[in-house]
Amino acid sequence: MELLAPYRTEINGARRALQKDADAMGIPLEQYWAMVVDDWDQAGTMRARWLPKAWREGRSLYRLGYPAGWWVDITSTSTLTALSHHLEDELADLGITGGLTIAHITGDTRAVTTLIAQWLRSTATLFDGTQPLGIRFTSKHGHPTNGTGTCWAYWMRATDAGLDEPVTILEEEAIVESDVDLKMAQEICKIQTR
Repeated sequence: MELLAPYRTEINGARRALQKDADAMGIPLEQYWAMVVDDWDQAGTMRARWLPKAWREGRSLYRLGYPAGWWVDITSTSTLTALSHHLEDELADLGITGGLTIAHITGDTRAVTTLIAQWLRSTATLFDGTQPLGIRFTSKHGHPTNGTGTCWAYWMRATDAGLDEPVTILEEEAIVESDVDLKMAQEICKIQTR
């Protein structure tokens, strides 16, 4: 969802931008949009709501193995409270006062999650004396049936130290057109791929 959702946004944004033209013609936006898509099809351009085949072929799904350790859940109440306290001034600079909420964490302003991740990476030591592996948080798109809907950000500390990362690729698979999860995401985003 995190990869496909921007395509949905772009398409819907393009449709909304046509509302004024549809109004000028005295027809509903959906009818006007269908006319635009038909024109694109006749011109031989990429169809609206379609991702090119290269989108799938240029990506793979990976299952990774991480070293033993902990992830900071930045959407937990205790974490939100601690971050609100420790980053009060920095958050105010971003227009956030009165404490962090899940809406801030999952919103479109990546400056918030970047600030939080950078601060935690440089300052956090866990109860067992280790440093966290990274952060995790709920996707703003929710979670699919049988899915987690969790976004993960792993901190590559070993790479920064000039060492090999202790992460292993357990499995790699191509994204095929018939993939069940891809089909579900396409349905939710109202897009298709070849």
